[in-house]
Amino acid sequence: MQKLVTKLEKKFGRYAIPNLINYFIILYVATTILSMFAPAFYYQLLALDFNAIRAGQIWRIFTFILAPASLNGMFDILFFIITIHIYYLFGHSLEHIWGEFRFNLYFFGGIVLTLIAELILYITTGQATYYGGMSYLYQSMFFAFCTLFPEERFLIYFVFPIKAKVLAVLDAILMIVNLIQYLTVGAYSYCVAIVVAMLNFLIFFYAYKGLSRYSPRQQKRRRDFERQTMQAPGITKHKCAICGRTEVSNPELSFRFCSKCAGNYEYCEEHLFTHQHVVE
Repeated sequence: MQKLVTKLEKKFGRYAIPNLINYFIILYVATTILSMFAPAFYYQLLALDFNAIRAGQIWRIFTFILAPASLNGMFDILFFIITIHIYYLFGHSLEHIWGEFRFNLYFFGGIVLTLIAELILYITTGQATYYGGMSYLYQSMFFAFCTLFPEERFLIYFVFPIKAKVLAVLDAILMIVNLIQYLTVGAYSYCVAIVVAMLNFLIFFYAYKGLSRYSPRQQKRRRDFERQTMQAPGITKHKCAICGRTEVSNPELSFRFCSKCAGNYEYCEEHLFTHQHVVE
């Protein structure tokens, strides 16, 4: 499957949207602000409702992702601001690790899977509406970050340090509790959304499990190196440290940095997993 994704990236990678998370955040903030003045607007006109879609409101297939946050007080507003900041950090971190195309594929693939699953639920049970938008897809992005960087520390309430892997476990427990609650009350559309978001996460990591992982510090080092090579005239952007091939001499190849090598060493896809690691 990883080979398939690599082929797709070579063919369609130029169409990937850079900084994709920025646009989703802007839409999320805009619809949340709108909901403060027109609380029913999203649910009446934009939410996923297959009965309404059958009646001609086709736009709901796309606009269901615009589900707003619920803000009922100052604490909710503060939590919303923190959430937006977290989405921004995690989204950009994952895009730097996976690349623009693969991050696009993760997001849009999750949206398509959600639509298909909710449609199957509608056909089998008649439950036509889903109001959760992309909330669980965002949550799966958190799992993705914690899987890549389990030892990263976060300051809870800006005071208490806790590792990412511990937060991921706690979040998984909370998600299971929510799943049981939704099953109890018959809100199967939310159950489907949770399962699909985590399925998208598992499929993605199965497909990309061979890719190198970069810590946030290594990401900065990689970006600095890329800027230097782009600014220097006559120097290619990518070059394999083993065979010397570049994106100019061999445009069919993809190149990746190795997180285990000391320094900015980049390798083509043929030597990424076979080279000897450089140590200090």
